Amino acid sequence: MNLSHASRTTPGRATTLGVTAAVLAAAAIATLTDTSASASASTSGEREAISTQAYGSAPYAWATRRGSTIGIYGIDLHGQSFTVGATVRMALFKDSGPRGIPVWTKDATARRINGRPGGAFDVTTGLLDCTAYGYAKDSTVMVWDIATNAWSNKVRVSTGCSRSLR
Repeated sequence: MNLSHASRTTPGRATTLGVTAAVLAAAAIATLTDTSASASASTSGEREAISTQAYGSAPYAWATRRGSTIGIYGIDLHGQSFTVGATVRMALFKDSGPRGIPVWTKDATARRINGRPGGAFDVTTGLLDCTAYGYAKDSTVMVWDIATNAWSNKVRVSTGCSRSLR
């Protein structure tokens, strides 16, 4: 229907159609606003659910030397304050290797461990601890909490037992 024609013939009817169109437009905008608000609310709700699983402080990792009866020592990695139930990825970066590209990775699941806040883990890496033999620390290990996209502190270790001693 041509609104300009309707306004010439029936002024009251054109006004009614104009008001009706305005009300429909306002209803459409309100619906779109409510939909986007509920979508952002569900997204923020998911973020809140993830953040409540994670401990309030920054993820923290450390390394220890695994004892040996035959003289071959390994590296164990430990962590706390990660997201409970989420996957954490340990990554080893060599000082002499390609910058920003890990030469070793391993995944684990952070779980509740008594005495440690948030999600925690204890992992035997299978890597040699060369500091036991007098080698300097030549690598950095960091742990990534995949659920919150947060990295732990840097943990310095020595894994290059084949290079010459200084």
